[in-house]
Amino acid sequence: MLMKREVHDFPSRDLFPGWRGHEPLAERLPQASVKLHDECPGLARAVAALPFARFEEADRVIGPVRKYNAPARRAAALADGLDPEVRPYWLCALLLSHVSRFEARFAETGLDGEFALHYRDHFHRILDQIDADPAFADLAQDSFLKDLWLARMVMIPAFAQVWWPHSGISAKAVLRAGSKAAAYVFLGCGGRKPFLEGHTHDPVARAYWNEAGWREALRLAALALPALPAARGVFGTAWFYDPQVREISPRIAFAQDLQVGKGALHIEIGSNEDAVRNATATSAERRNRYREGSYLPTDFAVIWSRRAIAAAYGA
Repeated sequence: MLMKREVHDFPSRDLFPGWRGHEPLAERLPQASVKLHDECPGLARAVAALPFARFEEADRVIGPVRKYNAPARRAAALADGLDPEVRPYWLCALLLSHVSRFEARFAETGLDGEFALHYRDHFHRILDQIDADPAFADLAQDSFLKDLWLARMVMIPAFAQVWWPHSGISAKAVLRAGSKAAAYVFLGCGGRKPFLEGHTHDPVARAYWNEAGWREALRLAALALPALPAARGVFGTAWFYDPQVREISPRIAFAQDLQVGKGALHIEIGSNEDAVRNATATSAERRNRYREGSYLPTDFAVIWSRRAIAAAYGA
């Protein structure tokens, strides 16, 4: 049975004034559906030709590990068969079909009842996006795929991060990091998969990617683990876990301070094009240092065992 708690037990409204987890969804859903059909007269025919259940069966998670950002080939082929003008509306309607069943299906996740509020917060944002521009719905876009997995209640909302529970840690990276890292992952965590992997979700980064949002993300990761008994722990890989970033961009050092030295393993992964692009995208200081050769953006991983994150951020 889901644990019931009073509203004041949830800090979200005080920490984040724009959070909408307590606002009902029921009235917004039919309005959003009507607008989609009004704007796209061919939508009903597309849904009849490609029922949502058929697409979902082709794109379901099979096995403990799967990439969230790689739709199954069969599912992608089914979507590609839709009229390109209609496809974004069909994908938005797919989101709505999941959100409309949220209240009835949330208990199936096994997650603590608090997560229902955090899903609802994301769903209000998704409805805003559908209303503003259905063209955002694109299977080639990372942001849309995260929203789809949120609507499916597979990806787990947690403010500064969304947690993907079907990830694994590279054995090569762990072994390269040495015996201490190998012992932590293979003995302390019990294996390298599956893990909850943290990802930044751009549509909410402005509101939630801050120290309070990160603290809540870690607390919610610990809160989610009892519903995921197979999970070995929690991890994330990013350029902002690089120790150099503490000196170059001290204002985001909290992402490390909340984790490194508190029971998590911290290992170097290496530099790559994604690390360079992500690290230099929003900071002139990091761009300039990279161009002059004094800074090479490098990915590091922070890895938590179940026991360690529960001790640091559990209830």
